[in-house]
Amino acid sequence: MTTSQERRRRCPACGHRLPQPLPERCPLCDFQVSEEVVTAEDRTPYALSERYGRKAWWATWRWLWGAGRERLGHLGLMRSSSASRRFARVVLARFAAVLTLCALALAGWHAVTPTSLEEAINPGGPSGRGWLPVARAPEELAPRLAAHGGVAALWWNPAQALVGATIVLVTVLVLGKLMSCSLRRGVERSLGRRHRGQMRLSAALEYAAAWSVPLIPAALVLALLPLCRVAAVADWMVQPGAAVVYVPAGALAALGVLAWWFGVARLALTVPVAARRRVFLFSVIWFPLGCAVVLAGVVLGWLSLRDRLVPLLGLQW
Repeated sequence: MTTSQERRRRCPACGHRLPQPLPERCPLCDFQVSEEVVTAEDRTPYALSERYGRKAWWATWRWLWGAGRERLGHLGLMRSSSASRRFARVVLARFAAVLTLCALALAGWHAVTPTSLEEAINPGGPSGRGWLPVARAPEELAPRLAAHGGVAALWWNPAQALVGATIVLVTVLVLGKLMSCSLRRGVERSLGRRHRGQMRLSAALEYAAAWSVPLIPAALVLALLPLCRVAAVADWMVQPGAAVVYVPAGALAALGVLAWWFGVARLALTVPVAARRRVFLFSVIWFPLGCAVVLAGVVLGWLSLRDRLVPLLGLQW
């Protein structure tokens, strides 16, 4: 019995405690545990539930978040399957939908800041079309707003928000697909000639989307930011500050990014030793840095495109 077999006490696919001496196949799930070879056998909860017509999205999420070294090693040997590709598409679709909702809630706002008492009492209206008044400061606050500054009225343009949300939806879907393909191809090239074409990590990188799931609630929390602004302008009894939104949203976003980064780093350590350093450097350093640069350019491009479309459609303030 080899040293790796002596260390193994549980099946990497289902977690069943294995008897000793180590059998060739797991007695519970029938997964072959005797050899570490690249396999097309997808034993994730998502693939197994798909086979029996059941849904196991959250089960797969828990399966990946609780994965140990042996389970990740098994995952790294699995080739891309219909289940892994569908799982990645589902995560991307949900993330795109939530980001679109977030853009719809955050875009299209205009705050009227008065410079005199008359403007504080009667804030001016828009010259463009589609604007709706959402909140207005009470008249008794007009002297304070004129003297010390502040927002006298909030307006929202649903059409302008829809333009921004549409751009976000298309961008997230296209960029998500491109980033996934770039990561998979980069890892494949980093494996070297000896292991290139074996499709190592191909399924693992698709299931790795589960580690980025906290980004979804982060975007949902961020979509609540306009309520804080409305409460402050309308002088509600309860006025939660922007920190109430930014702190949990930032914490969830950081958790999603760091969890994905750390998970991919652990996956990179499961490849053969000869290619481990190249795969690790690409997936953990160069690819995230490239994504950061691309995302910064995409955000600037999105803002520029929105600023050009709004006047063309007559939706300016």
